Amino acid sequence: MPHKVGAYIRVSTEEQAQVVEGSIDSQKFRLKKFVEGKNDIEKTWGKLIDLYIDDGFSAKDTKRPAYQKMMRDVRAGKINLILVSDVSRLSRNIHDFCSLLKDLEDHKAKFLSVKEQFDTSTPAGEMMIYNMINLAQFERRQTAERVSMNFHSRALRGLLSGGNPILGFDKDPENRGRLIVNQSEAVMVRKIFDTYLETGSLQDTAKALNGSGIQPKIGEGRRCRHVSEGRWTVGSVRNHLLNLAYVGKLEVNRRFKNEDSDTLKSWQKYQIVDASWPAIVDEKVFYSVQKLVDENREKERFRFKTGQRRFFLLSGIIRCGECGRALIGQTSTGRSAAHRYYGHKIIVGETNSCRIKRFRSEDVEAAVVNHLDEMLLRAGYLDQIEKNIRQMMAGKTSDALAERERIKKDLLALDKEIESAFKLHSEMNSSPSVLDLVREKLESLADKKRELVKYLESTEDLIQKDQDAREARKVIEDQALEQTWPFILKDRLETECDEFLRVQQFHANVAHPAYKVIPVDQIFGVRFTNTDKSDVNRLSKTGFVSR
Repeated sequence: MPHKVGAYIRVSTEEQAQVVEGSIDSQKFRLKKFVEGKNDIEKTWGKLIDLYIDDGFSAKDTKRPAYQKMMRDVRAGKINLILVSDVSRLSRNIHDFCSLLKDLEDHKAKFLSVKEQFDTSTPAGEMMIYNMINLAQFERRQTAERVSMNFHSRALRGLLSGGNPILGFDKDPENRGRLIVNQSEAVMVRKIFDTYLETGSLQDTAKALNGSGIQPKIGEGRRCRHVSEGRWTVGSVRNHLLNLAYVGKLEVNRRFKNEDSDTLKSWQKYQIVDASWPAIVDEKVFYSVQKLVDENREKERFRFKTGQRRFFLLSGIIRCGECGRALIGQTSTGRSAAHRYYGHKIIVGETNSCRIKRFRSEDVEAAVVNHLDEMLLRAGYLDQIEKNIRQMMAGKTSDALAERERIKKDLLALDKEIESAFKLHSEMNSSPSVLDLVREKLESLADKKRELVKYLESTEDLIQKDQDAREARKVIEDQALEQTWPFILKDRLETECDEFLRVQQFHANVAHPAYKVIPVDQIFGVRFTNTDKSDVNRLSKTGFVSR
């Protein structure tokens, strides 16, 4: 059968990926020529189905988009042969490579390297492939260690090892490891620190900066996390305020800052050294800001630790009547108490022009809960729910009752037949062949009994669901009478009725546990009366509930 070939191509850096006629083009050419050569020798050897190209990804793991797409195609049967120019293009990790081989084996696929054409179906070929991957992994780790040691040496001398310049600095064109002061941006940086000392709040500082026209510096490169469309956020303000580069210091191995130094190698230990560029923020101002940031962080931790847990019944469910955006629970702390609201979810870069920015949660929840209480306790409403449930189950339940009686009769007859066979077996002194026939009969009867018992159990389950239908109405009614609707919608009802509702699949559009405020009728098949609909319209006009 012809091979369905997927050619995998990878380069490690963006620079390699951008070189015209570079490594990517070379790999494409080699792989296409290899397939053509194979087909010249064997006319139906295979067809190149697709090219999978990861440009700028390391082979240290499998977190590569083209690689993941290729493996999905293997599992789907779209390709059954992975072709690479050499093994290291595919993986430099022995664990990942073993997983790859197992995955290929499970889906009756294989891989082939143009450079190392080992037959993995033989023990010798498999050993050679594993040795090649081990060597590739060793090379990768050795290279990574050498690079880390080199970066560490540069950092101790106060030099950068890549990355984009921060606000207030530019890269030195003569030495890319150094920064030079951008005087106009340095004024902005000092303004950020002064604003935070004035407001004492990251959020207020971000608002002030966005209103002042000062914009964050946006870096370059595919992997650069662009600051949210030129606007300041709490996170970007915090990052600037905590950056030691503004006082002429450089953090070495910051990612190991909270690690036990005794477990780290010498070039992995965290330390602070003098940078190769001057400070642009006064140290007194900088460390005053650090103290204030720490104090605010501790206050926030204390508030979360000691504060009352706040439950927002309708968060994410209701929507603004003007813009249609979801409203979420929000809390603001006044002088004497905390106030709860439903407000618009903040989306950085978007402005909110709605007339009403937020609603008091007490007003919204009271309106919705009162409406639900009235709707549920209205005469005949719960009766209709139970009726609809029972109608859906009526046919199956009546059949199940009759089936249960038939099975019980069959089991009684079967027990008598088994008893007779045992009695016959004990009284006979026949030849071994006759006894074997009796034993086979007993085994057949035993198998049949097991099947009947299992069928009886499934029938009992169906009958039990009829009882569940009666109990479901009582649960809903009791909870409504106890005025616990906030917890029914998101907790109690889910716990007590979810399995029953899921099995019966009352309504094709129900997606538990994403309960809605108004469409209770959609779950149970009960139609709103005209009065119900007018109540819903009334709530919708308040902006509390979306229709």
